[in-house]
Amino acid sequence: MGAWDPLFSQNLEENIPDFVLETKRIVIPSFPYAFNPSLIRWEGNLLLCFRVIPNRRDPFTSQLGLVWLDEHFEPTSPAQLLPLRDPDAKIPCRAEDGRLIQVGQRLYLVYSDCNASQISKGGFRMYVAELTHVDGQFVVSDTICLAQFPGETKQCREKNWTPLDHQGNLLLAYRLNPLLVLSPDLDEGSATLVSTSQEDVTWDWGEIRGSTPALMLNGQYLTFFHSSLELATSHSFNEKIPHYFMGALTFSPEPPFALQKISPEPVVAEGFYEGQFYRPYWRRTRVIFPCGFIYDEDFIWVAYGREDHEMWVVKLDKKGLLGSLVSPEQLHDKFS
Repeated sequence: MGAWDPLFSQNLEENIPDFVLETKRIVIPSFPYAFNPSLIRWEGNLLLCFRVIPNRRDPFTSQLGLVWLDEHFEPTSPAQLLPLRDPDAKIPCRAEDGRLIQVGQRLYLVYSDCNASQISKGGFRMYVAELTHVDGQFVVSDTICLAQFPGETKQCREKNWTPLDHQGNLLLAYRLNPLLVLSPDLDEGSATLVSTSQEDVTWDWGEIRGSTPALMLNGQYLTFFHSSLELATSHSFNEKIPHYFMGALTFSPEPPFALQKISPEPVVAEGFYEGQFYRPYWRRTRVIFPCGFIYDEDFIWVAYGREDHEMWVVKLDKKGLLGSLVSPEQLHDKFS
């Protein structure tokens, strides 16, 4: 693909990598416009976390839910909205973009929320809650807001931290480029610095931001990230709007969690940008937003949201994806 000039129309789907095999839409009948799905294998089955905006005229009210899926990514249970806000609270739930992560034998939900009566960037912080499965329903317990951490500022809207299981402990990558990893105190609502990597790469498709949890694969952590650029493309009818992109990166299994390899260009599948164009709830965009993945010996399935209205899963050839990644030095040489 190479560097793109935002002044010219582009077809972003003309060079789909060979390791991208197929896509499938995930539809929950009771929540047809659910989006931004996180996917995990739990208790031997597939569990999906999703986001819904009950009333598009009120985009600040946002909820998270769970549903079981079969191996074909079809729902096998009623969807359950999670009680992440006290029933007596005067402020509606504003939970966004949950990520499911297994740490040891525990299942955690990591998400962003705002408890303030007035919406502001500084009001949003990251939350961690433990989920347990009791009598067919998920129970939320020990919810904690991470309000104190290095660099905390009221000017920043906190979201998209990358969870990972490190030797049975929950860690959170605050930033991926360069990689900055925090250790949360789930009793005190704080987080302390574990390590920061000095490696900093230039990704020509916008700032690298966290998306899926990082999972251990072949002795290294693998995660899928997102970025965005303001572009005028054939997919936006030549209007200059944000286009979101997905890539993959790996980092070492021990602090300082050094970046090892990264996608040299966005991972693209058919329908990422050519599908239905919805009326946006915040602004017009072309959004691809990965929030979780699973894998087996041969394949990787990445669950992603599309256009803030749809949920999909893309199947990747594992060997092909990993073989496509390059070192930071190779990436620098490619675009220098």
